[in-house]
Amino acid sequence: MYRAPKPSTAAFVRAHRVVGVFVLLLASAAARVQSVKETDAGCSSTSMKLPQMTYDEDVQYFGNAECRTSFLDSIQFIPLSAEDEDRYLSFGFWVRERGEYVSNPNWSDTSPGNAYLMQRYFLHADLHLDERFRFFGELASSLVNGRNGGPRPGVDEETMYVHQAFVDLGLWNSGHDSLTLRAGRQEAALGSENLVSTRDGRNIRRSLDGARLSWVHGDWTVDLLALRPVLDNMGYFDDPPNHAESFWAAYAVHPFRFLPRGNIDLYYMGLDNKNVPFDGKRTGREQRETIGTRLWGNTEHWDYNDEFSFQFGSFRSYAIRAWALSTEHGYRIDSVPLKPRFGLRALALSGDQNPSRRTLGTFNSIYEKGPYFTYAELFARRNLVALQPSADLNLSKSVSLLFNPAFYWRESTRDGLYNIAGDVIVPGLRSNARYIATQGSAQVHWQMTRNLGWFTEFGHFFPGGFIKQAAPGKNINYWTSWLDVRF
Repeated sequence: MYRAPKPSTAAFVRAHRVVGVFVLLLASAAARVQSVKETDAGCSSTSMKLPQMTYDEDVQYFGNAECRTSFLDSIQFIPLSAEDEDRYLSFGFWVRERGEYVSNPNWSDTSPGNAYLMQRYFLHADLHLDERFRFFGELASSLVNGRNGGPRPGVDEETMYVHQAFVDLGLWNSGHDSLTLRAGRQEAALGSENLVSTRDGRNIRRSLDGARLSWVHGDWTVDLLALRPVLDNMGYFDDPPNHAESFWAAYAVHPFRFLPRGNIDLYYMGLDNKNVPFDGKRTGREQRETIGTRLWGNTEHWDYNDEFSFQFGSFRSYAIRAWALSTEHGYRIDSVPLKPRFGLRALALSGDQNPSRRTLGTFNSIYEKGPYFTYAELFARRNLVALQPSADLNLSKSVSLLFNPAFYWRESTRDGLYNIAGDVIVPGLRSNARYIATQGSAQVHWQMTRNLGWFTEFGHFFPGGFIKQAAPGKNINYWTSWLDVRF
């Protein structure tokens, strides 16, 4: 029996590039038409910002022919019943073409950095059969070309994979109150994404297998989750669940009227990881539980976001006692040119105080938001104290410029630096210095249309005493830029 040869990676990359160019041309044509019609009454394009989760986008307004600007809009809403508008099928895609440059990875020039290209493609189908049943499926491909040292495992390259495939079952519905069960492969983000995020800063967004029960009642929103992360291997459809790691959580959100336009998040999270390293304490099984709260809100000029977490549990034969505190406050001035927002972010995450003690003090940010300070993501939010002022300027209605320098210290001089995968990248006992680095950086975001956006960031990192003494201590230049096309 004849068997067709498996396509080579090079051929696959060439095909992706052809598809990418076609999509960009198509999107540009659609964008020209959209700019004329996006303000039509009754159309939902009044917001230029699409939700971060593809499955959260409301496309039912495309049932109104006046709102369609191209045939791409017509495939986003295909009615299945003339009597019931909640029965429909939707198709869509998301393409990100990206370039990145790092001069001295890991503060060293022995493995020289370079510029390289990344591509990320999503194609989804969304089937709704009234309010009781929904199926959402998303295929994806993430590729890297030209990076010195090749793709980084788990974050850069996965040739073809099922990114999401879940069903929603409406178990109960009464007015605005509801109970919904989501089962299957899915993205998840909770709160400000300090502990559970989509990992959008990397070329492979995070997928999790399991179930999520969502209850909405009055002002309360409560989510119960039981999930496993997916193993992001580099081949074709080689992405099974990671049976060495389990995650579960309860997360509740409610208005908090003691603060101006305030809200409060209350949460509990559990993590069981059978193979994780910590500086000075080797590798072993981590069973960690987290409790925390978040206070947040927006007023006419002020916005605030304050969060505190405490962790306990066990790592090998050690008891876990760790904590984290983060705060971010901003002030907007809409009455002056550029409508600036000035902000200040500060945080402290505990580190281990003594490798010889029977207590582990390193905070684990679990499935953290990688680009918390910068898309360079040089180190994780563990054993860290940081201060980041910012100035966000609106150059026009669609273009913004953000200056976001930052200053980093170790919380404990006995603990090291970790990357976002949880690995130790600079052991702590190599130096008693506390200061890690200074960051100078700026970002530009241009939202051309609702479906077309461009982003770029440049950052320069000056090593502090700890990096100079414990690592080669080279300065780092970082740049990234990408074009998002999303329908």
